[in-house]
Formats: sequence, C-alpha cells, structure tokens
Amino acid sequence: MIGLLMGIAVLAAVLAVGARHLQKSRAARRRRGATIYRPVLVRRFDEIDAELQGRVCTCGGAFKVAGETSRTAGDRRFRIARLVCVECEGDEFVYFDVTATFH
Repeated sequence: MIGLLMGIAVLAAVLAVGARHLQKSRAARRRRGATIYRPVLVRRFDEIDAELQGRVCTCGGAFKVAGETSRTAGDRRFRIARLVCVECEGDEFVYFDVTATFH
C-alpha cells in the first residue's frame, strides 16, 4: 500500500515538472524574436545590443551572447543571436530583421 502511494506521489511530481517545463518553453517561443517568423525589427545594429541586454532566461538567470550569425530569406536579411543562460545553461536564439538597416 505504501509503495502504491509512493508511486502515485512520484508520478504526480513528474507530471508537475513536465507541465512547468512545457509552459516555460511555450512562453519562450512567444517572446519577441523567438522565431524567424516573428523577428525583432531593427533599423540600426545598436538596437540589437539594447534588445539582448534586457533578456532573462525563463529560470530567471541572465543571458550571455554566445555567438551571432546572418541569414537571408528572399529579399529579407536577418541577424541571429545565440544566448546562453549563466544559471541553467539553457540556450535561446533571437532573430532580428535587419533589412531596413541596408536601405
């Protein structure tokens, strides 16, 4: 009987942690610039730095920039920053539409 109760308790804990993780990952995907389909529009490259400085991880930790790259899709140009959390070491990509900076 005690084994059954312990099993139910462990299952409930696993489900709670899984649900919390799912909520955090959904929230992260809704953030500005989380996908190339919802990029942050910038007119100057220094706007990228300003946007990245205010970012925090879903765990509450600060991000550091781990790298940047560029990408072109049709006539649009993108800058992609990879951020890594200093607390949980989770990573996140932030997409910037920099097309207007070239016009």
